[in-house]
Amino acid sequence: MCTVVFYPTKDKLFFASIRDESPIRVKANAPEYFTNNTIHYLSPFDPVGGGTWVGVNENKSVIILLNGGFTKHVRKETYKISRGLIVKELLSEEMPVLKWSIMDLKDVEPFTLIVWSDQNLFQLVWDGINKHRILVSSNKPHIWSSSTLYSDEVKEIRKTLFNEWIKNIDEVTEEELWKFFNSFKDPQQGFIMNREEKVKSLSVTFIESTKEKAELNYHELSTNKVFKTTMNGFKNDDNLSCPVRF
Repeated sequence: MCTVVFYPTKDKLFFASIRDESPIRVKANAPEYFTNNTIHYLSPFDPVGGGTWVGVNENKSVIILLNGGFTKHVRKETYKISRGLIVKELLSEEMPVLKWSIMDLKDVEPFTLIVWSDQNLFQLVWDGINKHRILVSSNKPHIWSSSTLYSDEVKEIRKTLFNEWIKNIDEVTEEELWKFFNSFKDPQQGFIMNREEKVKSLSVTFIESTKEKAELNYHELSTNKVFKTTMNGFKNDDNLSCPVRF
């Protein structure tokens, strides 16, 4: 929930989510299939907050959480609900962006959602006071970094590395994304990070979405286990555009 990548090709959409968290936090459950409001979705599960930070549903909506809004905030002692519960709720909605726009987020900790829905890519930001709905270009790649862990300067360094990587890659694959994530070896600011065992990268989730299905591969870094799951039976083929290769 601290680094997110989006990469479109002619017939696929690639998403990646790196979760940076305290290693003493109870380990998240591997991805499972859930049903809520008659909508099926696939996601890992956080037993602490009861929600999730990444998932895909049968409408082809992909939702990924980043902690924090545009800037680093001062945390309160308590909040109304876990941000992961918001992701869980939106995954079970036909129109997640509309649902987010009418949600009461008062006393919810600031967060950012990267949402693919209805052939559009959105950056939905709650800064603790106001909501910001940003329509993002879906025909080119993007990288986002959490404001709670990475300064504006470090965010720009990461973007520069990402843009350089794009120039030198012929075809994006999960393997190539892994190589990229391991190319910036800095325990403090790198993509796979470890800040003295207080905050570290715990998992990497890859989603590869086509017109027919979405494959979600969950890499648990502490055990080196990989959990491969698939969301089949999409309701329709209209929620996955095929952007022209940039």
